[in-house]
Amino acid sequence: MPDSSVPPDASASPSAADAVPRPTLAVWGGSDIGCVREDNEDSLAIGDLDAGELWDGEATMGVRGARGLLVVVCDGMGGAQGGEVASDLAVRTVWAEMRQAQPTDELEVYARLLRRAVRAANRQVWDEAQREAALRGMGTTASALGFAGDHAVIAQVGDSRVYVFRAGVLVQVTRDQSLASALVHAGRASQSEVHHQLGAGAILQALGVAEDCEPSLSVVELRRGDRLLVCSDGLHGQLADGGIATVLDTLAEPHAAVDALIAAARAAGGNDNITAVVVDVGGDDLAPPASPEDLPRYTEIDPHEEGDRALYSTSYVARRLAARVGIGEDPGPPVVPATGQHAVLPVARTGPGGTIADVPGQARQRLRAGGVPLLAWVAILAIAAVLGWIAAGAW
Repeated sequence: MPDSSVPPDASASPSAADAVPRPTLAVWGGSDIGCVREDNEDSLAIGDLDAGELWDGEATMGVRGARGLLVVVCDGMGGAQGGEVASDLAVRTVWAEMRQAQPTDELEVYARLLRRAVRAANRQVWDEAQREAALRGMGTTASALGFAGDHAVIAQVGDSRVYVFRAGVLVQVTRDQSLASALVHAGRASQSEVHHQLGAGAILQALGVAEDCEPSLSVVELRRGDRLLVCSDGLHGQLADGGIATVLDTLAEPHAAVDALIAAARAAGGNDNITAVVVDVGGDDLAPPASPEDLPRYTEIDPHEEGDRALYSTSYVARRLAARVGIGEDPGPPVVPATGQHAVLPVARTGPGGTIADVPGQARQRLRAGGVPLLAWVAILAIAAVLGWIAAGAW
């Protein structure tokens, strides 16, 4: 777990703090090895940025301050000890970077700081993998949740998730950067098809597999009574949204909800490590939902823009990542330099330096036109991914 020795930053002045709506937050988290894996490669960090304190696992943590709560959930990969090293290093780095960042209630500024912290974690994992041959190829997903005034801000890499449960409705407020999600959003497969034929599937991006990454950023305006869930795919891959919603609706205390979610995922098979963090949002500073239709929605924020121009109802980052493996159209240039970036699921390669353009013309047209059945499509990409890893010297 991260170390909490970094000294606290100066808080905003009392007058400025009083003018900003601040939620009162109660949080609990848990992580379980599951029923199949030999090691737990998930890591989590829960901390109060004002106090510089990390949750000790002994009691529900209450947070209400100028800088508020930070939650980071990472799901590592890489075999041997690589996944565990990657996820632990990532949560420690994001925590340390945000502890040292300037306090701010400005939404766009906070989002840029969180994005910078996640990119710093990417570099730390990458550098560690270059130093240690046994760790080559390790990586980790990341979902980092912070708060700017009455908004939640989320930085996302990979397929861990953040949900908001409001007025009996569960809403996913992140977009999976995965092959399955890309196929569904491109209209090439239904959710049931990818669930039964792909399972968890391959992810399109992870921290530490390249020198840089492109975190997506999403924001949610909070309401009193909201319940947030941050989890790894060991939870959402085993439980349908309806099952998750039932648990969050039934159990009032965060610790009871976390324990029940983990137990349900184990009972459903527990095929992966399982991590869940539940955050309850309260406080008189926030209004309750205005109506049953006042539900959270997915909103991505562009860190290069401000105000309404920065907000989108779709994920440009997820679409760019999908376009790299031939799914859908690229919506535009990335917001970070392309140098050193590549997806965890590599673009189809036949040798060093190859790309999907190296696939014979007729096959390439069928791939891009969606003319290949789903299973064949997945098989082609899976073989290409293995060849790409071999060519890159990852195996």
